[in-house]
Amino acid sequence: MKGLFRFCILTLFILFQVQVVVNGQTKIKLTGTLLEDIEMTIGNSGRKELIKSLPYTFYVTKSELPIRLSFSSDNYQYTNIDVPRKPVDDIGHVYLVKREETFNSEKTHVIVKREESQKEERIAVDWTKGVNVVPSTGKHSENTFALIIANEEYELVAPVAMANFDGEVFKAYCERTLGLTSHQVKYYPNATYGKMMRAFREIKDIAEAYEGNVNLIIYYAGHGIPDNASKDAYLMPVDADGTDVGVCYSLKNLYKDIESLHVNQCVVFMDACFSGAKRDGDMIVAARGVAIKAKEEKPKSATVVFSATSDEEAAYSYKQEEHGLFTYCLLKKIQESKGNVTLGELAEYLSKNVRQKSIVINGKIQTPTVSPSDDISQIWQDMKLIR
Repeated sequence: MKGLFRFCILTLFILFQVQVVVNGQTKIKLTGTLLEDIEMTIGNSGRKELIKSLPYTFYVTKSELPIRLSFSSDNYQYTNIDVPRKPVDDIGHVYLVKREETFNSEKTHVIVKREESQKEERIAVDWTKGVNVVPSTGKHSENTFALIIANEEYELVAPVAMANFDGEVFKAYCERTLGLTSHQVKYYPNATYGKMMRAFREIKDIAEAYEGNVNLIIYYAGHGIPDNASKDAYLMPVDADGTDVGVCYSLKNLYKDIESLHVNQCVVFMDACFSGAKRDGDMIVAARGVAIKAKEEKPKSATVVFSATSDEEAAYSYKQEEHGLFTYCLLKKIQESKGNVTLGELAEYLSKNVRQKSIVINGKIQTPTVSPSDDISQIWQDMKLIR
């Protein structure tokens, strides 16, 4: 349909761990999100391949590197990708997100640069649609800080559909509606284990600098995973495969770390499930076969945790709105109230609307939960996101 275009993100991973395969060939793997067929031209030889789905693997001879890849389609204009001879990081990946989108004047795209991995991501958000219309309130909250981790593009398991959208739009609400500056919002899309650890160290440093006189908002969208043996729940970085919780971040440690900060209050939102299921209900690790009920962890200190699911349920997406279902309802209530909502009102709204929409849209049960610490069990319902 001319004039209206959706987005397409193409991420290039070059796996140099298996560089020489057969007869001096190099394996190149393309992963990401694809919404249409694209034609790829490899180098100057005129060799063309049609990419219908991702991930997509092909081979070039080692002597051809460096080599240029170019792409074309009916709806998009793509920039070229220059594949270097060597990877640019220690993991063995070259991270390139190259997409030049043709879009109408009502759409914008946000560029997120990550210097440490030499990666640039472009996330197209239609700011005129639904909950993406973020109200600007003119508020300013000097002592409130937000940590946002949105893990969509997993390297070794299936992606979490629309998690990057979730994080990007929640970030906009923190800034425009809740009144945080860009310096007060720490945003980590597609965070590895190392980046997740650094993110929480950054929040710890801020809390220490303010001697605990801060309010925290923590948002996570991505995979959660249970430990088969202990049933402990873990947040899953994008470089984990779901079988080794040693490279994941447990909720037990998260709550312990928050408690050590001695902050005024902390509100946590988790659009993830901890049963081992994906957003479509299938299992992250196919061999596991069945969902697991993770051990319930109790937050400490002045902390309230809003979770997308209960027990063995999956955290589903709301494909029509291009968000996770839980995040969509969360943003909707903040939008309607312009951020002036108590946590009790928010809990009631999420409980009702997520359950109803999940049954109607996905035909599945999804029951969000709220868990306040014992310290604030009598007052949490009157608390607000900012104070």
